[in-house]
Amino acid sequence: MDERLPFGLVLKRFRLAAGLTHEALAERASLGARTISDLERGVSRAPRSDTLALLVEALDLTADQRVQLRGAARPHLDRMSGIASLASSSSHLPLALTSFVGRQQEVHAVHDLLFRDDTRLVTLTGPGGVGKTRLALQVAAQVIDAFPNGVFAVDLAPISDPNSVCDAIARVLESSSECHKSLPSLIAAFGEKRLLLLLDNFEHLLAAAPLVTDLLRGCRHLKVLNTSRAALRLSGEQEFPVPTLPVPDPTRLPEVETLIDYAAVRLFVDRATRVQPNFALTADNAMAVAAICARLDGLPLAVELAAARVRALPPPMLLERLQTPKIGTLDLLTRGAQDAPPRQHTLRDTIAWSHDLLDEEERSLFRRLAVFSGGCTLEAAEVICNPSGESMTVDAASVQEKHFSEINVLAGLLALVDKSLVDQADGVDGTPRFRMLETVRAFAAERLVASGEEATVRRVHAAYYLSLVKATGALLFASERKRALQAAEQGNVQAALQWLVQYG
Repeated sequence: MDERLPFGLVLKRFRLAAGLTHEALAERASLGARTISDLERGVSRAPRSDTLALLVEALDLTADQRVQLRGAARPHLDRMSGIASLASSSSHLPLALTSFVGRQQEVHAVHDLLFRDDTRLVTLTGPGGVGKTRLALQVAAQVIDAFPNGVFAVDLAPISDPNSVCDAIARVLESSSECHKSLPSLIAAFGEKRLLLLLDNFEHLLAAAPLVTDLLRGCRHLKVLNTSRAALRLSGEQEFPVPTLPVPDPTRLPEVETLIDYAAVRLFVDRATRVQPNFALTADNAMAVAAICARLDGLPLAVELAAARVRALPPPMLLERLQTPKIGTLDLLTRGAQDAPPRQHTLRDTIAWSHDLLDEEERSLFRRLAVFSGGCTLEAAEVICNPSGESMTVDAASVQEKHFSEINVLAGLLALVDKSLVDQADGVDGTPRFRMLETVRAFAAERLVASGEEATVRRVHAAYYLSLVKATGALLFASERKRALQAAEQGNVQAALQWLVQYG
């Protein structure tokens, strides 16, 4: 093969010879399928050296073939090596030490948003442990070639003072230029350079958000990729909610052979083999693994922490313990990596990081929402989470307690949605329905018990749903709408009955 051929053509020949699609090669190399396509079509003339290394390994090339592929990339790499000050060779991105599982759709979507002409700030939002940082780093690594003056990641988690954000950015740039500790000097340093700035974990520093606007206005070729549990709420910001990983339906589990197609299951298996190299998905454990992933809502950090337990607890035993109330989900999801941030050592720590950012009224609503199984409507939340409020219209009024502080439930729900602690989706007839991830709900339940409010809130919850059953029970199967209502509230009705049997 002639080394003078364009890199894209050489890459395509090796890919086809290996019998791989764009998607299959991307999966092997932990890259995006679009990246492979752009390289082959010449949109990107050649990869960076680190991307090239990933491709060489993923294609499983012979020694001669490696020389040919690297030779095709050499002219471009030589030209790139001459870029001065803040060049891509001085980019500041931490290297990933684990495989990137799934998320190819999200990688493509964020990639496309970053390269829209009308978008210069993209914020990845979502609950703690959903993988915002990992997704942002994956995207940043794949777009380095498009930012000739560098891609720089700034971890904001260790910072407590919003006034220190400027210094944190300057410290990351210090390796390639003098330290610029003020906003004007940062703007002067960026100037006309084409840069991508990755600001990671911004949620506790929202008071510093206007700094991002000032940087974007002062540096016309700068783009910002931000991660935060809450959007910055800035003009021109494009929010991208990061979803949990797809999980199988625990009520209709597919065949064992197809379970690995679910990203949450693949992540569990990948991380389990790191603590038990001979671990494999088998007919004996596949259903338990699928049920574990579903119970954890496909939250990546929760799945990883669960997988770390398989050496001592085979999946069926692990599932049994996750389903045992006396043990508790959060007590099992510990043992995070020693080199992970402290807030990710346990799932409880991760959720507590978000909880500690709430004001007192938001915390009150947050813990009271723990009584809902399968989510709730706004009406139900207003009645049950605010027993002394004007919305009390059912028999539960007889159990209202004076020590309950009145809260604005609607405003609180919207705030919890904004801060990624509650999800909002359409319910029956398009009525908004609010739901917590089960792991978040477990944390909220702990806070409810600690507050001394649990008995009262659960009595109100039971009274509300028994009243609902009385009002609709006779007609529950009379229409499609009634059947949908029954399905939506089944968890709450069961929870109400269980509480009444035990304590009523």
